[in-house]
Amino acid sequence: MEDAVVGPPEDWYNGLAAHLSSAYLRYGFTMGTSQEVDFLLPLLRLAPGKRLLDVGCGPGRHAIEFARRGVEVVGVDLSPDFLSIARTDAAEADVSISFFEMDARELAFEEEFDAVISLCEGAFGLGFDDLVILEGMRRALRPDGRLAAAAVNVFYVLEHMKSSGRFDPERMLYQETVDDVIGGDGTKRPFTMWNSCYTPRELQWLANGARLEPEVVYGVSPGDYAQVQPGFEHPELLLIARRPSV
Repeated sequence: MEDAVVGPPEDWYNGLAAHLSSAYLRYGFTMGTSQEVDFLLPLLRLAPGKRLLDVGCGPGRHAIEFARRGVEVVGVDLSPDFLSIARTDAAEADVSISFFEMDARELAFEEEFDAVISLCEGAFGLGFDDLVILEGMRRALRPDGRLAAAAVNVFYVLEHMKSSGRFDPERMLYQETVDDVIGGDGTKRPFTMWNSCYTPRELQWLANGARLEPEVVYGVSPGDYAQVQPGFEHPELLLIARRPSV
């Protein structure tokens, strides 16, 4: 057995985000944002005028799409580089969104939002303390509000793991070094990335631990969100949960 996967450094995400910059939005997995938002709107019971918190909003692609549909959005992210892009793109899209630089492990909201999301490993599932993040997301929800959190599907990882990747079964942590990450300036650099991996049942248990009521876990792919039972072919799991009203 290989040595255990080394946990991520605290600042690994910011270095990657600074290098990627606007190139992030040219990667194929970002092209289905509109479909993902259309799928989530009824599940989260969002309508124009409702309030949404996007945790780990990155360069703001989901936040902007929700705002285009009349939802009042607040986005938070750890990366100042991504937030700068988000503010520029929101202004160009003529939508009003409040973006804040904030660590998802230190969310400062209390019962302010009708729904909370963390998608595409924006904050949830980066190898840090996901329970702490989920608890902060629950606190941000109003009673009976709903949450959507995406996480890496461990069955997909084990089925498709690359030779450059390593998996720690004790911590369910996947580590992969990608040699040619294309940045906003066109240069390529190697980066090591981490993801916490889950089974559907573990996501439901984690939601229970955060005092949420899990409603369903779907198997999804970027740009192809659907009400489908998780399988080996789905890169991500999508948890839908509710904050109890009492």
